[in-house]
This record gives sequence, C-alpha cells and structure tokens, in this order.
Amino acid sequence: MRSKLPISLCMIAKNEEGFIRAALESVRAVLNIDEMIVADTGSTDRTKDIAADNGAAVFDFEWSDDFSAARNFAAQKARNDWILVLDADEEVISADIRVLASFIKDTRAVGTVTAVEMHDKATYTLSRLYNRKTYRFDGIINEQITPTGSSEMIIGDLPVQMIHYGYSPDVKEAKGKLERNEKMLIKALTDNPNNPYLLYQLGKCYFDGQSNLTLACSCFEKALLPLTDFSLSYIYRLVECYGYALINTGQNDKALEHMKKYSAHYEGMPQFRFLMAHVLQNNGMFIEAVEYYESCIGTGIVDYRGITSFLSYYNMGVILECVGMTEDAKEMYKNCGDYKPAAKRLADLMK
Repeated sequence: MRSKLPISLCMIAKNEEGFIRAALESVRAVLNIDEMIVADTGSTDRTKDIAADNGAAVFDFEWSDDFSAARNFAAQKARNDWILVLDADEEVISADIRVLASFIKDTRAVGTVTAVEMHDKATYTLSRLYNRKTYRFDGIINEQITPTGSSEMIIGDLPVQMIHYGYSPDVKEAKGKLERNEKMLIKALTDNPNNPYLLYQLGKCYFDGQSNLTLACSCFEKALLPLTDFSLSYIYRLVECYGYALINTGQNDKALEHMKKYSAHYEGMPQFRFLMAHVLQNNGMFIEAVEYYESCIGTGIVDYRGITSFLSYYNMGVILECVGMTEDAKEMYKNCGDYKPAAKRLADLMK
C-alpha cells in the first residue's frame, strides 16, 4: 500500500448536504492524502453528519463574515503543514500523485489546479495547495493565499483537475451566493475602494448574475486602471470578463479597443483569440474574425467550452453563411460534431 501524502484537505462549509458527500468521495478516490478537515460555519442541515460519515474531522467555526478567518481556522486544525483547499461544491476528477509528492518538497511552493465551471464549461486556474508555515489566507471574501513572511511565492501548475458546480443558475438562486458576495465586497471596498481584485470580484457578481452589466463594466474598467503585473492569474479573467460585458452591453467599438490594448499580453491564449474573434465579428470585420477563430482550432489546452473545436467551427460557419459562402458554411457545421445549434443550421441549409 502506498504511504499517504502528508497533505490535509481543508474545507469550509455551510448547508452543503447536496454536495459535500461527492466532494469528499472524490478526494478519497483520486488523492492519496492523509487527512480531511471540514470547518462548519453554522449548518442547519445534515452537512456535518455527512462529512463525518465520509471520513472528515468536523469542527465548528462561528461565522464572522470573513472567509480567510474560516480557512485559516481549518488549516490550524490539520495535522499536516501542507494544505489542499476544496469547496464543498467542487470535486477532484484527476491528479498525478507522483508529481504532488515531488511538489511538496519546497515549502515556498503554491500549487494551482485547473478548474472547470460546470454551468458554462469555462476553465481557469486556482491556487489551492500551500504550506501553512509559509502562507495563510488573507481577505474577508475572495480570499487569497499570501506569504506570512518575506519568502518569495513560487507558483507552480499541478496536474490536478477539478469541477465546480456552485455557480449554475439554480444553485446560485437557492444559496443567494451572489447577493451575499456583493454585500461583503461592497463592505470590503469601503476600506479599500481602489483594490483591483475586490473591484474585479464585485464586477463578477454583477456579470455572473446578469443583474447589472453596466455596473460590471464600471467595476472592471476601474480594476484594470492601475494594473501592471500581468502575470497574476486573475487579471486575464478580468480582461476576458470585461470584454464579454462590453459586447453584451452593445459597446462593440470599446470592446475592440479593449482587446487591442491587451493583445500583447494574451495573444498566445486561444481563449483570448476566441474572444477577439467574437469582438471582430460584432464589429463586422468578418475576414479577420474567421482568421482568429481558425487560429483557435486544435490548440492543446483543457477546453470544455469548445473554443478549440466546435464553437470556433460553428462561428466560422455563421460568418460564412452570412456572406453567402453556403457550401463552406456547411463544412464548418459538419466539423461541429453533435453540437445542436450547428446540426440545426446544417439541416436548414440542406433543405
């Protein structure tokens, strides 16, 4: 039997009886770690019982409108210094244990995982593995791993993939997550009104809930103004969200200016090129849009949205159909596999 990795899973939870069993089972099935900790922040359902039944040590934490305080409390309860963070509405789907074992030899290292948002298949990276002697969480909401001393943070990608369920529309409505987050972010911005990360997260609340896209644009624009370090992982997500928010509010000219401004930093990313193609398409620049969509095809990234396959083919088909190149459009739709909108367009064209 393989020895267990000296890593403790640390999770905070409240009223997650619909998700937490699957989350903990995924950790047991995929990862060979030593311990699972759940800090419960006031559940009134069966969350604590389910967690305990599935091998987690459960501790009560009095909620104080501070996510970092809860996460640091959970880490303090762990036996191990290496902490893996997972939310109750997430599941680990794959991992390379040998790489993990090698990664935790350097206490300065912070590991990022690949996450897939199930409601829209967006992929992004999250910092989720750290050593508590070197790092702790900071920030009352959308908390971040920060050094406890002067050590330089060394960020490395881990071969760990997870999925996140909690922002599908039905779950958002049931939990009121966006409304809760909005209130906490506004409170946090009172003390730090120009914090780019908080402004980004507030904009995301408006953007994800489609509650006020104009306010989302305002938050994103203000968040981008002081930024110069484009190595920070959240900045690309900020650039992308702002681009889509501008399109969705009909600000196509401004969206094009925005994308050109950041192309030097992100042109190599197919997600960025796909968005650029979308912006060009909305501005009537069809030839350029097709070229950008074509450049996305087959790119070797983790892509559940179809950016590197059927979505780019489909959008090229739409453009070719609009300019009267029907036979070429049919070929694009045929390349989309079982993507239903493409199948419908193809069927209409074959009549």
